[in-house]
Amino acid sequence: MTRDEALAFLATQGAGVLSLTGDPPCSLPMSFAVDQSTDRVVVQVLSGPDSAKTEFLADGVGASLVAFERSTPDDWVSAVARGELVAVERTPERVAAFADHAKSVGMEVFDSDPRDLDGTWYELRPESVTGRCGPDWDEGNTFGETR
Repeated sequence: MTRDEALAFLATQGAGVLSLTGDPPCSLPMSFAVDQSTDRVVVQVLSGPDSAKTEFLADGVGASLVAFERSTPDDWVSAVARGELVAVERTPERVAAFADHAKSVGMEVFDSDPRDLDGTWYELRPESVTGRCGPDWDEGNTFGETR
């Protein structure tokens, strides 16, 4: 897959695994959106007062985001964006991109009252975006809907 094809695939997903460099590294399931005007990945990280993930999140930390789908052994696709995770301001454009494309997580997964959650915005600024697909995958596939 080309970089553009991999970004287009990521833009349709809205959820994946965000891995952060560190000792030890940290991987988190994460909702996200691709801001197609900048090719950056927008992430809103929600965390409670006792959240361990905040110790891994730092402005400028290396990160990779992985999303994939699989229907059969030959019908699959995956994409990986690697780069720097940068803390950013909450803007109407980021909120709109996130609302339109991210797959939301139910608030009941958190041990804290939703009003006590801290919402921090980040962008993954990809230095590389790669993708691979199986021989039966077609860009028009919508897994779970047409099969």
